[in-house]
Amino acid sequence: MGATFVILLAFWLILSGYLDLFHVCAGIICCAIVAFISSDLLFRPDRPVRASVRSFVRFLIYIPRLMASILVANLDVAYRILHPRMPVDPGIVTFETGFSDGVARTAFANAMTLTPGTITVDVNGNRYVVHALMKEHSERELLVEREMEQAFAGIFREER
Repeated sequence: MGATFVILLAFWLILSGYLDLFHVCAGIICCAIVAFISSDLLFRPDRPVRASVRSFVRFLIYIPRLMASILVANLDVAYRILHPRMPVDPGIVTFETGFSDGVARTAFANAMTLTPGTITVDVNGNRYVVHALMKEHSERELLVEREMEQAFAGIFREER
């Protein structure tokens, strides 16, 4: 719990930019509460600390790729919405992954939802239900190419 608290407090201080007594005390209180509630998300007792740190670093390295995907998806959604004929074909895509780790499943679902044009409607075990603005395009990405799924499998060292 101590390492989680230190990491959260460091982010708090860096991102807030305020070092006065009120903000530092508020940061300490908030970070202590969050660290107490969710300390097992970063450093799980069933996993070596090195493995958790490596997953975190791999995730940080993946963030620029995720941001690029979000940008491309934003442009695609904007084009489809602004196009005179609105080439939109919404639908539901259901698929399964092999993720055994709850954090990997959650991060993957959130990454899909962050990408415009798709939103994760339900996750039940390894089964995902996703609403897509363009069903055919999303089916190809989620069921055939599985690029994002493979990226998250690499981040969390899940077998494919």
